[in-house]
Amino acid sequence: MKYRVDVHMDGNVRTAMADSGANLLEILNSMGISLYTPCGGRGTCGKCIVRAEGGMAEPSENERLLLGERLKKGFRLACSFRIGSDVCIYIDSSGEQAVIMTDGTRRQVALDPLVRKKYIELPLPSLEDQRPDMERVLELSGLPGMSAGTSISNLPGIETELELLKGLPALLRSSGYRVTTVGTGGKLLSVEAGDTTPRLYGAAFDIGTTTVAAYLYDLNNGKLLGVASMMNPQRKFGADVISRIDYARTSGQAAEELRSLITECVNELTGRLADDAGINVKDIYAAVFSGNTTMLHLLAGFDASGIAVSPFIPATCRTVRLGAKELGIDINGSGHAILLPCVSAYIGADTVSAVLASGMYERDGFSLLVDIGTNGEIVLGGKDGLTACSAAAGPAFEGANIRFGMGGVAGAVDSFAIQGFRYTVIGNIAARGICGSGIVDAAAALLDAGAIDETGAIADDGEAAGLPQEIRKRFTATDGMRSFILVPAEETCIGEPITITQKDIREIQNAKAAIAAGIETLISEAGISHDDIDKVFLAGGFGSSIHVRSAARIGLLPPQLTDRVAAVGNASGSGASECLLSQEMLRIAEEIAGKVRYIELSSSAVFTEKYIENMMFA
Repeated sequence: MKYRVDVHMDGNVRTAMADSGANLLEILNSMGISLYTPCGGRGTCGKCIVRAEGGMAEPSENERLLLGERLKKGFRLACSFRIGSDVCIYIDSSGEQAVIMTDGTRRQVALDPLVRKKYIELPLPSLEDQRPDMERVLELSGLPGMSAGTSISNLPGIETELELLKGLPALLRSSGYRVTTVGTGGKLLSVEAGDTTPRLYGAAFDIGTTTVAAYLYDLNNGKLLGVASMMNPQRKFGADVISRIDYARTSGQAAEELRSLITECVNELTGRLADDAGINVKDIYAAVFSGNTTMLHLLAGFDASGIAVSPFIPATCRTVRLGAKELGIDINGSGHAILLPCVSAYIGADTVSAVLASGMYERDGFSLLVDIGTNGEIVLGGKDGLTACSAAAGPAFEGANIRFGMGGVAGAVDSFAIQGFRYTVIGNIAARGICGSGIVDAAAALLDAGAIDETGAIADDGEAAGLPQEIRKRFTATDGMRSFILVPAEETCIGEPITITQKDIREIQNAKAAIAAGIETLISEAGISHDDIDKVFLAGGFGSSIHVRSAARIGLLPPQLTDRVAAVGNASGSGASECLLSQEMLRIAEEIAGKVRYIELSSSAVFTEKYIENMMFA
């Protein structure tokens, strides 16, 4: 039997007919409506919340546990909801208004772009000059190894496209032998009629697990023309790379779906940038991609299954150069694409790009780079050597597995102070949850106030008796767990207080212990002390938004290093931009990737010891 499903979202109503027993999350996905599902729809995160009206089956035990009192107001989990009658579904899309980190350290690099154009006027053929069309073009193209007077017998093989050779004779004759060559390295990409040299643009992309950022440049002068970003549409299959790899492994169709989603995302951002700059996307000739190893594998359609299981082997870590059309990227048909090099399965091109953009690879002594996410990438060293590791922190700092956790989107509490119970909310609207930076602040504030102890235990009634009244009255129970009210119900838009629970504290302890232990492992491996570290670079959106004092208070960062911290923002995007604008920077990025020594923490006894030590709050 079929039932009517009306979905109310953004003031519009969309309708689908669904079979009895159909899963609501799958129905929404088929309608092109993506909900935030960090757990990949497994029913464990409690984030795919919708409000339902109509005949409904009784909620599952899992929904009762995760939604609590919200069930009485019609809220349900889409991943657990089965259709049993006509139903109206209401979705709050304000959570899509993300604050995405796109700014980063921007260094001046000598302009030597990945793709170049050259206008040439060719001598006309004659009985005295019977050189083939291609040789005539190559002689004046400016490509390496080609110069005037080079004999045909000495010409090296030239890499080019079959379609270019097919159309070259007609193009030269119709243009009066006045053309523009487009080339990269030793490859001739295109020959265009007339002088098209002013129209030469390139784009750099940071493909993050959660967000995607894009940067458009004029390759003639290196000027940044625009920046655009959006949430990674693959996140509906899980917040972490393992969830997405698991989905890709289910079938070839699933793998292609993931690839198509990110390709469409890149094309949407490219089109948006081109429109804003008043240019044609076909005048974009180069695209450079940074991201973690899994994201680049999914973009290229590589088999990423080896990344998910020991011994964690990717298809490749090398720089990948190919035609943009092979990726399905909608730029010039002859456009060139580069996937930047990685180090290992869990130290990707995003980390290589961050090392490049921070400049730590050319610094004396020791610098520390930390990018905190589901996996915390950490690099220690300088010009004399670099060592890296990846700590599996879990998604707590991204809001997953936290009772009222959410990403850095509108309605998220992003800072908290115990004095006066002050907090700020992204978008300056009523609070609906709490994001990573707010979670770190809250944990630090509760430690300072004595509301939790060094073991992470929330004070019971007896222990809380000696605390000030304004703190005592904030203790409560959430889902049967001891918890602390951060934002009272009357100040939220969800009709209940935003709390931090005992389980949340344990999630935070696990996450911060992994990052701290990773840092301590690298320091131990290097045989140095904290005093030997001159600079700490915090990369990524989370690293740029957290308060360093709070991070140090909970032991996420070493307290000894707080006065040496610098936020470098989206260093992955900055590094990709440098590689787009400078072939020398691309060469250096490849050099960095080749010389980083990777430490596998899962087999490190030092890491295990440091992890246990760092479970406690300082």
